[in-house]
Amino acid sequence: MLEVYLDPCTVNSRKVLAGLDLLGTKYHFNHVDYFAGEHKAVEYLELNPMATVPTATDGDCRIFESNAILHYAAELDNVDDKYPKDVKTRARVNSWLLWEASVWFPSCYVYLFEYIVRPLLQQEPVQSNVDAEAQKWNKLAGFLESQLSKTKWLAGDELTIADISIAASMHLHAAQRLPLDKYPNLKRWMLEGIEKLPCWQKTQEAVNKALLPDAHVNGNSTVRATFNYTKDVDQLTELYFYEYNGVKNIHEPGDSPHEMAVTDGWHRANTFSIDKEGFSLHEFKTDHNKWEDDEAIKSNFYPEVVEMLKQKTEAKRILVFDHTIRTNAIADKKLTDETKTSQRTPVMLVHCDYTAESGPTRVRQLLGEEADDLLSRRVAFINVWKPINVVEERPLAMCDVTSTTPEDFFKLYLRYRDRNGENYVMRHSPKHKWWYFPKMTPGQVILLKTYDSEMDGRARCLGHTAFEDPTSLPDAPTRESIEIRTIAFF
Repeated sequence: MLEVYLDPCTVNSRKVLAGLDLLGTKYHFNHVDYFAGEHKAVEYLELNPMATVPTATDGDCRIFESNAILHYAAELDNVDDKYPKDVKTRARVNSWLLWEASVWFPSCYVYLFEYIVRPLLQQEPVQSNVDAEAQKWNKLAGFLESQLSKTKWLAGDELTIADISIAASMHLHAAQRLPLDKYPNLKRWMLEGIEKLPCWQKTQEAVNKALLPDAHVNGNSTVRATFNYTKDVDQLTELYFYEYNGVKNIHEPGDSPHEMAVTDGWHRANTFSIDKEGFSLHEFKTDHNKWEDDEAIKSNFYPEVVEMLKQKTEAKRILVFDHTIRTNAIADKKLTDETKTSQRTPVMLVHCDYTAESGPTRVRQLLGEEADDLLSRRVAFINVWKPINVVEERPLAMCDVTSTTPEDFFKLYLRYRDRNGENYVMRHSPKHKWWYFPKMTPGQVILLKTYDSEMDGRARCLGHTAFEDPTSLPDAPTRESIEIRTIAFF
């Protein structure tokens, strides 16, 4: 029987365990604690002088490389379908295996080390290392994208050990922050193919336990924080954005604070959808950096947002109509201050920006005679939330639409000097599921669905709020972000 020596959490060890299970190979497992340094122990060095994991032995035969172990196991058990004997098919499989070891693994490992290993060592990721690797990684991902646009699996339409090998290097793709959104066929192959395999699912728990140390059931960490819900009382809930002497005894929102669990969403960042959960996260890089200049934002940054949203939503037309810079640096600014209204503090209130009535009303306000025709088809309001610096305090949290009901929302009336508006605020429910993305970088955006005219069961409005993260350091840099408000016409 094959003896294997490995730590299930490492990339190449997971590759071997999943691959042997796929092949149906019988083996005896010997645990080598990588993080405890057992691969450097004298007795292990006698077995493998290179001090690497995994290692496999079969009698006097010792095999040091993960792909070679899978070669050997396939030959040992005469498995033809997962490592085909057809010369041309096997050549394709071997090409991918060699490619993985020589270029794909080293490139993916930069992301794994910076975003997963460094935090385990109580170190901050070195973003410049990721940036330096990004061009190469994207080129390599493009090769995979091209192949998977033509075939279901890498070597053809049948699953082989090449697929397991390539997948292992990106096995924590969300936590590694790999930009899979840019590569839909690669993303499909990983999420709908690899991650549905029983051999892959069996090896997930050990990885989560070792590399995501705050993990629970599905490998994610949770903090508890106060979320400002609103009491539903027998009068209108209102906010005034200008000084008005007639404001007396009004019911303002945010008077029902509740402590809620909020879950780190990085482990499944590539799976959120604005049509299901109500939000999604994407890579989005821009050269624009003049965030203090409103006109420059409109002329330079708005067009980039339009193109990105057309690609992500397949909308026929995108209208960008407003933006707000959020920073706690202007915490002393009063809500009724009518100057520089494009700059405000993060909103510490559970809310959604539009209602079933105010969404269409806003379209009519902005587009006049065009509005009725546009409103005869699907219309969706989508906020684009982008950090300007790394988010280390007051992150944005989203209330998963699948955990809400329409009855959770009720109207907040917004009073401006020249018009009235409506938001939704939310009454508390213990069923609400909250998500956030700690340490988001300026190269990423969250799309928030704030209104959708379609009533086919998809997400229509998303509750969201900034919150005080209890893990933030006392001297954490003030969060700065920009919120772009858009309408998508289909």
